[in-house]
Amino acid sequence: MEAVDLIVGGSWALFIAMGVGFMLWVVAASRKIQHIREHGLPAEATLLSLEPTAVLINKVRVYNSLLQVRVPGRPPYEVRLNSRTHDWNVQVLEPGLDLKVRVAPDDPNQVVVMGPLIPQNMSNLTRLLQQPEGSLPTPDPVKALKDLQRMASEGLITDEEFEQKKAEILARL
Repeated sequence: MEAVDLIVGGSWALFIAMGVGFMLWVVAASRKIQHIREHGLPAEATLLSLEPTAVLINKVRVYNSLLQVRVPGRPPYEVRLNSRTHDWNVQVLEPGLDLKVRVAPDDPNQVVVMGPLIPQNMSNLTRLLQQPEGSLPTPDPVKALKDLQRMASEGLITDEEFEQKKAEILARL
């Protein structure tokens, strides 16, 4: 019985030590990011690609992104970055987006995104959507009806949804 108690106690001690080690690693990584935010070299980057990973942190998806980083006086280079994009203060995220970044002076592959280079303003999108109907292209009702029929025949929408949308499309004629 003493051997079993020793094994169980040792297992718990190992588990606790691993937990403490992980917490120390998280704190050190957080401090490193904060240090780069405060003392890193200012630079610009362009988002080349963005792929979601299977990892969630506090119910927020982590993305694997590829950035082209431009530090003044140095040639551009690419960096892979795993990050939660909500930390980037970006409302519309797509390849081609220019970002303000900070680069660790001792390791140019350590990059922290500060935010978009040009502040994104959702009121611009709202204004575009509120333009008079004549300034936006009107959808083709025949194509819309064909697409609606296809969706209904494939079971993507219910009969009620089909009839409601059909009535909306016909009302625009």
